Amino acid sequence: MTKIVLPIRENNYSSDFHNSLNSKFIAKPSFVNNKKQETDKKIKMASLGGSIVGTALYLLVAAKVMNKKNFKIGDMLKVDFNSALRTMGLATASLIGGLSGGLIADDPKNKKPKLKEAMHQFLGNIITPITIVGIGTKWIEKQKYSMWKAATLGFAAAMIGVGLGVTGGNKIASIVNEKIYKEDDKRKVGIKDFGIHIDDIFAVMGMTDLGATVKSFVSKALPIVFLICGYEAGTKQQKE
Repeated sequence: MTKIVLPIRENNYSSDFHNSLNSKFIAKPSFVNNKKQETDKKIKMASLGGSIVGTALYLLVAAKVMNKKNFKIGDMLKVDFNSALRTMGLATASLIGGLSGGLIADDPKNKKPKLKEAMHQFLGNIITPITIVGIGTKWIEKQKYSMWKAATLGFAAAMIGVGLGVTGGNKIASIVNEKIYKEDDKRKVGIKDFGIHIDDIFAVMGMTDLGATVKSFVSKALPIVFLICGYEAGTKQQKE
């Protein structure tokens, strides 16, 4: 009996189906990246927006306090920041606003990194350096030096104060964070940390003949400079 062998036709339906699925989802990484970019953008906008709101509210309150009877919205741009406490208040308002915006917009898993960064901003970039520079500047003013000698010493005090304040303050913040969260907290000091303190240079220049002009500029520049504090805290995320 002759055995009949029928030709076997290769079934491509299964492979076609799998290829279709692969081609359909090959764009998945791009989709995920786009979604992450949108989320990151939302967090950045929320942090910046919160920082702006916090700063604006502080300027509003400060301007009202300074001009109780004849307050105008324009007075918000004329707040004098020759006081260390007033400068700290401005930076802290920005920090709280940016942190709040970031916490609202971001995933809860990033809450701890944001709070830890906020501690570094508060102690390392606000309280410690501004306090040191403020004490040094006040001491120089009391010595009744000539204008240029006072300006030179003030500039030196600003540079030394910022250097010691930023590095020392961030180390203190690391110790505080380690006590609170029971884990290592190593944070490198960056250029942004020092860039925030450009106001100290302005303050020294204010002791020269350019004083009035510089102080007017500082009243407008500092609110923008200190937005960095809130933005950095609000956008901080857990390392993957």
